[in-house]
Amino acid sequence: MKQSIRSRLFNFFLMLIRRPIWNQAQLHALRKRLAGLDKRAEGRAEKLCLISVKAINHCDVDVLKPLDHVEAAGQGRHILFFHGGAYCLRSPHTYRAMLAGLCVNVGAVGILPDYRLAPEHPHPAGIDDCFESYRMLLEMGVAAKDIAFCGDSAGGGLVMSVLAMARDAGLPLPASASLLSPAGDWGLTGASFYENEGRDPLFRLCSFLFFRSLYIGNYQTSDPAVSPLLSSFAGYPPMYFSASSTELLRDVATEGAAKARAAGIEVEMDLWPGHCHDVQLMSFLPDSRIALNKVCDFMNKHWTASR
Repeated sequence: MKQSIRSRLFNFFLMLIRRPIWNQAQLHALRKRLAGLDKRAEGRAEKLCLISVKAINHCDVDVLKPLDHVEAAGQGRHILFFHGGAYCLRSPHTYRAMLAGLCVNVGAVGILPDYRLAPEHPHPAGIDDCFESYRMLLEMGVAAKDIAFCGDSAGGGLVMSVLAMARDAGLPLPASASLLSPAGDWGLTGASFYENEGRDPLFRLCSFLFFRSLYIGNYQTSDPAVSPLLSSFAGYPPMYFSASSTELLRDVATEGAAKARAAGIEVEMDLWPGHCHDVQLMSFLPDSRIALNKVCDFMNKHWTASR
């Protein structure tokens, strides 16, 4: 996908306002700023879906049902979506809108866990909540072959974490997993963390180090439960990876795709040239719609194949 002029201008704007995050005061200010931006998306999802809330053990889960959806409860396609935000941030209206668009496009019910965040709830609280949301779906009677995992940024790391937990627990795995600019390497071992410092329009490496300190606490970055890129990928479902060529997280996606292929997993990979991190989330960009359509095509392909 060629980068649009609007995307180039957006990157330039991000470069102008980008600031490193390295202390709690900045985190609180960022949360407040994101809440204001998120408010702009309020009500958008409700135009496409009926939204209800289910409570699980430690968090609530949004359930998004397209207005024209006819399947009975517990039947039909479901997207289990893990939102991004460096394991520390949330933008509920923005993600409901993004997921609602996906649901309408593929004719699926959306499941969006409002998992616990660091630093108030560090590792493994968020992973546990997302795993429990998958158990909830299975216990509702939704067949694993009717479920697609999807996650962006930190949510992509959560996809890898929940896949590992579900496999190791002997649970059936979903039909597919889509990881958009995924996190998952808290050792920051990929070359892109250093090659793209200064080129990524959204992030600075020092910000990653700060978020890491909030999230993992005293856990070791070499623990696959903390850095799920280090887990075995054996037995995983078909996986779709996407990232920007110039983002810090690029090599989590490229290394994840290579590791999945080596494990015999069917993989598709898109490396978008010059785009910002998590371009799918930037709904005002034409590039976002193209990128999201690739996700929908991948989900549809593997739901059809699982029949």
